[in-house]
Amino acid sequence: MVSASDVLAFAVELVAIAAITTWGWRSGGWLGAAGSFVALAGVWGTFLSPQAAVPVTGVAWPLVKLAVFAGSALSLSSVSTPLTALAFLALCVASVMLGGTR
Repeated sequence: MVSASDVLAFAVELVAIAAITTWGWRSGGWLGAAGSFVALAGVWGTFLSPQAAVPVTGVAWPLVKLAVFAGSALSLSSVSTPLTALAFLALCVASVMLGGTR
């Protein structure tokens, strides 16, 4: 069964991808969009995904996750409004708090 915290986690991950990729597009066109997407996917897949090659565990897991989301919020603030980025970051904090540690 899918919980509300799972839906929130998936939603903030999608917004993070969209924010980073949009920032990359505005900064460097197709190459910037592709590069920023690959960088985010690489970090997420290597360290944070359920099947991570080098899983981050314990107290470091929420901190690394929040660092990735903070970077996404920063990129969102440059392509949208600071208020939108702040609201996104608040949802990210809620998602990480509901997700616990690995």
